[in-house]
Amino acid sequence: MTDTVMAADAAPIQAGHAETTLKFAEVLLKEIRRRGIKRVFGVPGRENAGILFNEVEDLEYVTTRVEFTAGIAADFTGRLTRKPQVCFSTMGPGATNMTTAMASAMLNHSPLILISAQLESDDNYYNLTHQCVDQAAVMAPLCKWSYELKSPQDLPWAIDRAFRLAVTEPVGPVHLAIPTDFFKQPIRVSHDLSRELPQRILCEEGPPDEQTLAQIHHMLKQARQPVCLIGEGTVRIGAEKAVLDFCRAWNIPFVTAANAKGIAPFADPLNYGAASPYMEGIMGYHALADMYTPVDLLLCVGYQYVDDLLPKMWAYGEPKQVVAISSHAITEIHAKFSPDVSAVGNLPLILYDLTERGVDRKPSRPMDTLKSVYRSIIDGQRTVNGRLTPIQVLDTVNRNLGDGILCTDIGYYRHHAILFSDPPASGRFFTDAGLSSFGSGLPSAIAAQIACPDRQTFLVCGDGGFHSGSGDLETLVRYQLPAIVIVMNNGAFELIELYQKRNNKTHNPKVVRLGSVDFVKLAQANGCRGVRADSMEALEAAIRSHDRRQPLVIEVPMEYRDRDSFRESF
Repeated sequence: MTDTVMAADAAPIQAGHAETTLKFAEVLLKEIRRRGIKRVFGVPGRENAGILFNEVEDLEYVTTRVEFTAGIAADFTGRLTRKPQVCFSTMGPGATNMTTAMASAMLNHSPLILISAQLESDDNYYNLTHQCVDQAAVMAPLCKWSYELKSPQDLPWAIDRAFRLAVTEPVGPVHLAIPTDFFKQPIRVSHDLSRELPQRILCEEGPPDEQTLAQIHHMLKQARQPVCLIGEGTVRIGAEKAVLDFCRAWNIPFVTAANAKGIAPFADPLNYGAASPYMEGIMGYHALADMYTPVDLLLCVGYQYVDDLLPKMWAYGEPKQVVAISSHAITEIHAKFSPDVSAVGNLPLILYDLTERGVDRKPSRPMDTLKSVYRSIIDGQRTVNGRLTPIQVLDTVNRNLGDGILCTDIGYYRHHAILFSDPPASGRFFTDAGLSSFGSGLPSAIAAQIACPDRQTFLVCGDGGFHSGSGDLETLVRYQLPAIVIVMNNGAFELIELYQKRNNKTHNPKVVRLGSVDFVKLAQANGCRGVRADSMEALEAAIRSHDRRQPLVIEVPMEYRDRDSFRESF
């Protein structure tokens, strides 16, 4: 959606509030701050001639080394806090460098507001003036609304609309481009800028129609072996307790999306754990067939196709009826996901209603075999020639995570983390299941440690993804963020090499093998503590010795031992 303007978007006039005239930059920052925003992530540019980001108290500007980091950090903060967040970029390449963060926020359903500076309004000739591109058009396919202000007086209604759209389900990013000359100009304000506007995710509040609820309840009563698929949308709106209460009342087992991990302990008798499209290859066990063969009804709660719980993963056994329950309109991808019945509304109330209509408890599903496979895989890992496996690293992190937060970057090991990490609660494990952008791990760790300073943030990453943006190690140091960064170094883009070997008679190692980097020295050069751990004991000792005075980077020589069983279930 680009620059369509609606009459309802006019700035509200507050009765009895006198109109005042203020500098545009001051109004912008006050509008941001009164919505609960504590910091803006960005990389400054020449718009600083008109806005210094110190015009308003209690609003911090977090400067990163590159816009990608700023954008992903704001995107991740939105996912972590379930509140809107703001990132800021300068004009030209500053704005275009934010496109990956916008796409990430769109696919990961994060309430991100990108504000970008644009060329002066009297020199704003797209693709003709130096650094001038049509930012609104560039961003429009990647967000819910993209608009370039036509006048300084657009600000009050535009900022209001931007925040409302960002937090309305399905949650997603918006973009405002502001000509640089606007920041110095005066604008009229007819509302109280000191009045706080707390933000929350806005969902469909009303229940579905009676016929839909009755039909779903009948399907539940008739089902012999239902399974509940719990998507990230459940966590996003804070409905974890409601879905767990529902599953326990009906005795229905559940599978979680990656970013719904921790909704219940893995030891819970109803919890199959999180699923990954690569899990059967990683585990060397027919886990998906075990989970889905007897199932006759799939109840998808807060599920979205981008959760990566793909329909092909449950295509075992008899045909299955599919029910989708969501807090927002469900987009059907008929060739892939087309539920038989959909209910949209207040998700907790829908689940409560279905239970109140009468419960038919289902027979318990034995999970002992599947869970014993998990345990035997963990117990069977060995260090060979000073190289650990991702599962050994994750097992060590699990023992030391406590009430902390675990983030991953992108790589094959991410799927090991989806399966073998053990977060203490929902909202404590994060992986980019949407865009899966290489290098997103370090910005995520920066954001997590800023937002939750009292919790230890762990980042598990590969050498390829980490080094693509490792310059922001200095950002960790500058803001005194004591995150623990574990760099699993195998000198290759392993997942891509596995695809090469699987689909070709020969493979091309030159395009997937990387040169040697001493990540300990790199960490030290940026002001972090850097150590190398070539055993589980050394890794454990490094983590336990962390005094939180500075960031800790642990380089772990790593290799995969499940290459030969590599396959995906999609």
